[in-house]
Amino acid sequence: MTFDAPLVAAATLRRSHGMDPRQCPATDVTHQLQLAHVLLDGGFDGVATLEEALAGGDHGLGTVDRLDGELVVVDGEPWRVDWHGVAELMPLETRTPFVIVSTLDSPRTVRLRDVNRDAVAAAVESLVDDAGAVVSVRLEGVFSSVLVRSVPPQDPPYRTYAEVCVTDEVRWEHKPFYGVFVGFRFPDLEPGATLPGLHLHGLDRLRTTGGHNYEMQVKDAVLSVGISRDVVMHLPDRTMTDLLETPPDMRAVQRQLLRSGPRTIDELARSMGIGTDAATVRIEWLADRGFVTELTGGIGGLGGEPRWQTALKAPGTRTSGRVADLLDSLTETPVFTAHTPGERRG
Repeated sequence: MTFDAPLVAAATLRRSHGMDPRQCPATDVTHQLQLAHVLLDGGFDGVATLEEALAGGDHGLGTVDRLDGELVVVDGEPWRVDWHGVAELMPLETRTPFVIVSTLDSPRTVRLRDVNRDAVAAAVESLVDDAGAVVSVRLEGVFSSVLVRSVPPQDPPYRTYAEVCVTDEVRWEHKPFYGVFVGFRFPDLEPGATLPGLHLHGLDRLRTTGGHNYEMQVKDAVLSVGISRDVVMHLPDRTMTDLLETPPDMRAVQRQLLRSGPRTIDELARSMGIGTDAATVRIEWLADRGFVTELTGGIGGLGGEPRWQTALKAPGTRTSGRVADLLDSLTETPVFTAHTPGERRG
């Protein structure tokens, strides 16, 4: 299964371990909406619905529109834990900027007793024994204690994800905790594309609370893991290729516009501490690729000097010969598939 329309483009990264694609069943896939760096840079506006996201799997994590809490997908149900620590089953029409989901088919399992989070991470590695695998994780049972967090909804101009966590994050501890944690252990497949390491979101057994996990002490729980051979990136902002190629100085412009809203060339230059010529070159580079658009009538069409804004939901897909070239350089067995809005993928 895959995300449904209207997402514009999808690309598949295969692990470069000589894996034979014929041995990879269709269900052996992890689906991710949006590149990680877009969320981390302040891209908190929803770009797809939860209904679209859940077509890709029944276990996972993410957030919802405006970074409003922690999203936990358990057994096909999307729960949001808000910054008060309250869990709520979300409507499928809720929009999301970032989700990762998979289906746990025939998982490997082990029972854990009296271990901490580091030991859980080690147990995941022992079940998988492959540093390059994408691992789906479910840990369910009784916990002596857990430390979790969430964040309140944000308003534009958005700050970076790290800044939000420093100033707005709310943490709380549960002693004891009866429930389930789901998530992923990602390798560093491509800088800025994924969130490497072990990442877990949890819900209590009664579905009343939970959150993003920092620490845990397991009393008695079952660890289940599944291995994905492919990561399918679902990108609303034109092509994966252009985003992966975006240089750091160009990403800095995107970040500034995400955080501060529309800016003139002069305003952008001053805020970034660069010259107007340099700012113009960067804006033109991003505009050529459809990542920024010009507000010729000023803000609200009231006139004034033209301003530039981000365009993370560009309505189209461009492909060229260098798509295959770049994906060849990223992986051993690249696949690129472009979809037009309204085309069903299954």
